[in-house]
Order: sequence, then structure tokens, then C-alpha cells
Amino acid sequence: MPSLKRRQFGQLAAASLTSTVVAGLSNKALAQKTGLKQEILYGVKPLSTPNNENPENQTPSIELSTAEFATGKVLSRLNRLSMFVDNPLSVPKKPRAFHFANSNRVTKAVALKDGSLVISTVSSTRNGFFNHLLFTVGNAAVPVFKAKKVLGFKKSNQTVESLLSLPNNRLLCLVGTEGIPPFSLRTIDFATGKVLDRDDLDLPSLPVTHRFANLCQDAKGNILATEIGSEGIPILILINLQEKALITGKVKIKRLAPLIVEGRPLSNDLKDLAFSGSGQLYALAADSNRKNTSLFTVDVKTGRMGRVRNFESEKFTFAL
Repeated sequence: MPSLKRRQFGQLAAASLTSTVVAGLSNKALAQKTGLKQEILYGVKPLSTPNNENPENQTPSIELSTAEFATGKVLSRLNRLSMFVDNPLSVPKKPRAFHFANSNRVTKAVALKDGSLVISTVSSTRNGFFNHLLFTVGNAAVPVFKAKKVLGFKKSNQTVESLLSLPNNRLLCLVGTEGIPPFSLRTIDFATGKVLDRDDLDLPSLPVTHRFANLCQDAKGNILATEIGSEGIPILILINLQEKALITGKVKIKRLAPLIVEGRPLSNDLKDLAFSGSGQLYALAADSNRKNTSLFTVDVKTGRMGRVRNFESEKFTFAL
């Protein structure tokens, strides 16, 4: 995908007539800020209005913010309003007996090495669940957003709960059932948006009663995520696609450590995980009263988390 540089986020309002910048710096000022080569955060959350009127073939509206990591200062906010997908093929649908209102979730934001962003969303409707990918495209001067629908699921209640980038224009994703277990690891062809039937990575089967979330990847290619079992405590896990079990031939899952805050196990799952450019692992999690979200450092070996500052978002990633 074409590159989206840090200073270009000040130009995103010109990328589409349906996008509205609600706050931010001028292009010149933003370029001066990013010229310091400091860490830049992207935060993503769904907008409550306007809703996507055709949730199968339209994405939810989202807010994309950029902020200085060192200070937490917000540099810009962009409202990316609902847009049509470029692959409006049919997917499985099944009327649900109990459904009160449509809702939308952002399930992951990933910054790719070429500077572009990919954001996954899930829309819950009376007729099932619809999964979308928003991504940045365009030239260096005027980047724009486009969107695809995730195709290829066999059931109407399968949901993309997290993802990361793989070589050869593919995405690795965690697939849930209405957002809850059982979960599975699948790959998506990014060019078509289709979930691939074949598994040439020898991906492991996941325990059917455990919750998995928050995929992220370090510079060496190690994949980290969280797992919650019957104890209800999030555990940091590691997956290296090159390390496979001798007996099964499947990729191994290593359980590293339970996540700990202020000397106590974390009581709720994280909202997200991401590595910074320096290689430090960070988490986004709700505070003790669950009213605000904050960024935390995470020690990969011990699972200990240290609060950094408030950061209001559903998902986050670092600019590469």
C-alpha cells in the first residue's frame, strides 16, 4: 500500500469530502513537530453519529487522532465518516431473535512499514455481523481512506477481533464468535478482503473456552497477544511462526506471564497492545473505575505494567 507519512495527517481533511477535521495543527506546524523524530501515537475509536445506514457495505464512522507520545498532546483529530466498501459481495446472514440496536466496534489499528494504516471494525446488526477493513491509500500529497468488507466467513456471527500484517499482502487475524470464544487464527488476503481457506502457516488451534485478543508484533517478528482462561486473568502469550511443535507440526504458543498492575493481577482484559519504535511494549487499559483509559508500559518477561498517562481511545498504534 502507498506510504502515509506522519506529517500528512494534517492533510487528511482534503482527502475526502466526507472527512472532517475537528481539531488539529496546521500542516506546517505538524511537520515541524514530527520533524523532531519523536514517537507519534495514532488512536482510533468509533463515532456514535452518523451511523452507517447500510452496515453490510458501509463502514462505521471513526475518529482518528494523532498525539505526541512524550507529552500526550493531541496534534490532530480526523472524523472519517461512513464509506462504502469496494468489494460489496454477499456474506452469510441470519436474523437474530434478540437484537436491540445496531452497534459498531473498532477491533484493531495497525501501522504498516510503508507508513499506511489498516483499521478493522465490526458492525453488529439484526441480520448478523459485518467485518470491515479501512485503510489509507493515495499519493504522498493527498492520502485518502478506502474500505473493504471481510469476505469468506462461513457463518454470520464470525468477527475479526484483532489483526496484524504478514508478508505477501496478507493479514493475520483473531476470529471470534460474536466477539467471544471460541477463537481461531486465520489469514486474510488484503487485496480481496477474503479469509483464506488454506493454512500454509500451520497455525495452532486455540482452547475453545479461552478468550484471545490484542495481537501485536515486535521488530524481530515475534507475535504477542493476551489469553484469558478460567481464572479470568489476562496472560501475555508469544507466538513465533517459525517455531513449531515436533509432534503436531503446528506453531507453538508460549505463555509468558500474567499481567500485573500495582502488584495485583489485572482484573479485565486490555483494550490493546502495541510496540513502540524503540521496542518497548505498551498496553491500553481501563483504569480501576473503568471511566478512563490509560497507556501502560508492559514488561514482557514479568507481565508487570506501569502507568504512563491517560489516553482516550479504543485502539492505538505507533507511527512507523
